[in-house]
Amino acid sequence: MKKSVLSLALVLALVLAYAPVRAAESTAFGNVVQNNPVEQITGTVWQKTDDTDKAAFLLGVESAIAVEYFVNAKLTEKAAKNGKKPTCTLSPFEKGWMKAFKDVKRVEIIRMVDQWYAANPDKLDSPVMSVIWYQLIAPRLAAK
Repeated sequence: MKKSVLSLALVLALVLAYAPVRAAESTAFGNVVQNNPVEQITGTVWQKTDDTDKAAFLLGVESAIAVEYFVNAKLTEKAAKNGKKPTCTLSPFEKGWMKAFKDVKRVEIIRMVDQWYAANPDKLDSPVMSVIWYQLIAPRLAAK
């Protein structure tokens, strides 16, 4: 019972703490709050972000992809042991990232994204992940 009350109190505290953050985001993004956090990281945000935080952002993406890759490998192994056809749970984005950026350092991805926004200042409202997919990954996959 005591753990339940503490858990409920923690959830309530987090919800109440989150409200001012959402209000600040509303102001920072011109009173437009997007529900998808990926869409909130646009060229405008990217340009104001230092290289260390950009690298940390990309590390987070890479880490998520690595976890998915590991889970997919385990599911494939389990299916094979059970005599079933393995199914791939990796998304086209995850597969594309692994192929397109196989030997590319984070610093180089940062440079490519920076260059794209510099060359396209009218598209600073484009989400970074959209730029990474359509401008960096997809062309590299098409070239292979």
